[in-house]
Amino acid sequence: MTGAKKMCSRGRDVKTASTGARRAVIVAAGLALSGCALPGAVHRARVKADEAMATSTAALAAAHAQAREERTAEQNLQAEMARLAAGEQALERQLARERAAPPPAALRPHKPAAKVRADAVFGMVIARAQALARAPYKAPARVAPALRKLSFADYGKLHMAGPVPGWNAQSRFHLQFYPPGYLFTWPETIFIMRHGQARPVRQTVGVDGDPALARMVQGAAPPVGFSVYTPLTHNPASENEFLSFLGASYFRAVGAGQTWGLSARGLAVDTALPHRAEQFPYFRSFWIIPPRSRAQSISFCALLDSPSLSGAYRFVVTPGSTTVVRVKAVLFERRRVRRLGIAPLTSMFLQGRFSAKRYRKLIRAAHDSDGLAVETAAGARLWWPLRNPDRLALYRFPLTNPRGFGLMQRARRSGNYRAFGMHYEDRPSAWVKPAGSWGNGHLLLVELPTNSQTNDNISVFWVPEQQAPPGQPMTFAYTISWRGKNPAGRGLGYVVASRHRQRKNGQETYVINFAGKRLAHLAPAAVVPRIHIFGPARVVQAWVAPDGREGHWRLQFTLAPTGSGQATVHAALVSGGTALTETWADVFPLP
Repeated sequence: MTGAKKMCSRGRDVKTASTGARRAVIVAAGLALSGCALPGAVHRARVKADEAMATSTAALAAAHAQAREERTAEQNLQAEMARLAAGEQALERQLARERAAPPPAALRPHKPAAKVRADAVFGMVIARAQALARAPYKAPARVAPALRKLSFADYGKLHMAGPVPGWNAQSRFHLQFYPPGYLFTWPETIFIMRHGQARPVRQTVGVDGDPALARMVQGAAPPVGFSVYTPLTHNPASENEFLSFLGASYFRAVGAGQTWGLSARGLAVDTALPHRAEQFPYFRSFWIIPPRSRAQSISFCALLDSPSLSGAYRFVVTPGSTTVVRVKAVLFERRRVRRLGIAPLTSMFLQGRFSAKRYRKLIRAAHDSDGLAVETAAGARLWWPLRNPDRLALYRFPLTNPRGFGLMQRARRSGNYRAFGMHYEDRPSAWVKPAGSWGNGHLLLVELPTNSQTNDNISVFWVPEQQAPPGQPMTFAYTISWRGKNPAGRGLGYVVASRHRQRKNGQETYVINFAGKRLAHLAPAAVVPRIHIFGPARVVQAWVAPDGREGHWRLQFTLAPTGSGQATVHAALVSGGTALTETWADVFPLP
């Protein structure tokens, strides 16, 4: 309800109370003047009249007080927005001065000029995010109904055309913008920073091969996202799309020779909580800084918003064989978030090579990622295989200052999938490396059931143990590396594949294949399994042996339950007490 409507409602309430008071006074006066009423009746009427007048006076005073409070709040909000506008104007003047009159060489800052400009823009976005968090949440306007009703096929016919204001034509990076429509109905304000000014992007929506659709959606419109192109091969004339921001706070990237796969998000809010709807924060605005002609990276800032919090983000993206996205986020809560997810990754796992349940019987496997990799502060590596569960499954990994985590794609041969044209073997892994101290918290792995490879059903993110009070900043910095290969670290052997089989009496047999240079040229007697059980289970038998190829080993063991409940299993190969491999982990019995 708007402030004007609230004032009208209060006016009606006060008017009703005043009318009732006047009626009570008239009744009392009529009884007294007529002389036909008993003294007691006149007294009761007078008392009612006095009470009604008191109620009316109190209601009127409350209405005036609330009106004063709302006027004060409105004035404070207007003052805050005016302060932000003045700050943006000062920023534009500062950038213009920096460009027009660079300081003498002896006084120049150590940071490159582009870095100084990016820092100034990021400071402005932080101030805007903090101001948003202080004000009530206001959802953005959606695009026209005709665009919201578009099918996926019709949306694919749309494109955006027109110049990009202020873009450096000599840059090796080029932008394309996504048109509004279909599922993407919240337009974003995208600015290009040039000569100290923020120039909004507003292009024309075009339609390919459908005149009727063109008449329905024609005209200028704000974009709903953007993608970035650059040559990723030795041929400078070829351009490859390596970065895409589209939908809420979703983004994804690829390196050279990779195909699109898993995604990242700016933030996860209240994911997989019982009796509480998940929020999907979205990027309201972007400020893109045009790279110079020979720049190897592109940087931009973004303003994130949601009912529970707002945030300022800075991205620096360097494409290559491994595309690296450096992220810095400053968050401000409006109200307490029950589950705050930092650096969330989102992926798909329909079925693996050894999955018991087959949703697509004509293909062997279908997944964007096949496992979660974790590196602790001490450098220990953990591998957790993904699955498509029958119902929601949550797994917590308590950690302090993790070195990294990621959703990995380790099956790298087309024969692992036998899915013609899907190229699952070329989809990237994404590795998150925190910058600075993240303190205590836990990783949360969320697995959802799905029967289609079009649904993302896997998510993992960091949940900090401590959160700042609403209105106070929380800062997180990290990098996401989108890579083809995923070494296990420190030369350790890594899990190539794992599978299991249910046996009688509740027992289950696990088979794990390890590979790595450290496992080459080892005598069978020098390698032993190390298996730890956390919960009601015991090892019935276990053995390890070379697996035919140099550097490949096979571990097989059987577990039996010793009580009710679920146990966690860790298994690795060691030699003389020294770890040869990362640690494979899973639950027993399997859900």
